[in-house]
Amino acid sequence: MKIYVILASSALLSACTGEVDGVSAHGTDGDSAAILGGTVDAPADGAGAPPSGAHPPTREEAEAILDRVVALYQDHAAAANPAGTHKISWRIDWDSDAVSAHVLLKRGEDWTIEVSKGWLTAPSMTTEVFALTMCHEMGHFIGGFPFKTSGRGDSTGALGTSVAAEGQADYFATKDCLPRLWANETEVNAAAFAELDPSARERCTTAYSDLASQQLCGRILRASLQTGRLYEEQAVLQAPRELVYPRFDTPDTTEVAVTKEGHPESQCRLDTLVAGAVCNVKATGTEIPGFVPPYGEYSAASQEAARPFACQTGPGARPRCWFQPDPVVTDCSELGEQACVVEDGAHGVRYCGTTTGVSYYWCFPGEVCKTSSFGTSDCYAPDVDPDEGAF
Repeated sequence: MKIYVILASSALLSACTGEVDGVSAHGTDGDSAAILGGTVDAPADGAGAPPSGAHPPTREEAEAILDRVVALYQDHAAAANPAGTHKISWRIDWDSDAVSAHVLLKRGEDWTIEVSKGWLTAPSMTTEVFALTMCHEMGHFIGGFPFKTSGRGDSTGALGTSVAAEGQADYFATKDCLPRLWANETEVNAAAFAELDPSARERCTTAYSDLASQQLCGRILRASLQTGRLYEEQAVLQAPRELVYPRFDTPDTTEVAVTKEGHPESQCRLDTLVAGAVCNVKATGTEIPGFVPPYGEYSAASQEAARPFACQTGPGARPRCWFQPDPVVTDCSELGEQACVVEDGAHGVRYCGTTTGVSYYWCFPGEVCKTSSFGTSDCYAPDVDPDEGAF
């Protein structure tokens, strides 16, 4: 029974991994992924290019990274309401050339991370980028407030969590997940820190007083720059335009009126990854930040409950290019919560939230928007029934 399919353009339980029909899985079935095709040409200066010797993850490396990331947060799922009924699993479709990573929430079942072979072999992919993007996917489950309020499908808390916004998943990846994942890899961390230019290292020496934390921060910054490169390439493939790689020294200075739930621009995403890396407020315990009634909504209660889990000011605060802590109220009485729209032949979903405003998610090429009998709109292949497996 499908509740969510959250596509991430990023976008792990130690046990035996089964393999069926070209699919590596950890206790889950799958949905089809969206395809981003084509290639991009890298700029001559190689800004943010992977370090010498970096390579896409092998099958064994990808599965090991997923196992490790899932193991870090299995206790969060076990503690989620109702306690003991949730666990996190993962699935890799080795037969799919789709460039996709996303998460699934199913009532009474697993919280599942799904990845395609095409994601592992995407341009600019490395083992460190893969680890960061899998931490991003975990962030949809664990990252907490602000949530994706549009079409969340459940407001009772029975799923044990609500899906975090894309920017929040990025922030969680570098603030909480990668520091836990790489904390003991001191030699690699030191080497990565040494590769950074002095201005980048200064971000970490200013944020942390001990050398180990500074070097760990440096490795996360290096991975963030590489991931920002991949995000930009995938964004250009989805909506062709000039390729402009994000940089540490060109922050996005825009300020949103309402928090953006979908993917921010590539530079904004890099800014968010950097903010997470230098934020010294790390989450503790197994609580999902801000997961309080009314569940998954952008409420004052949710924002206040999540406040202790993030930096509120300074370089570690979430950038205003996607995060707005003081939302305005939007009248959605005529637009409705969500609806299918077509613009210049492209299908998409329009969302409207009283505190999140109006936003759009555009379907991938070959997909069309359909509205189910429950009133939920989403992007599907032309032959897919939107009521099949609906909540």
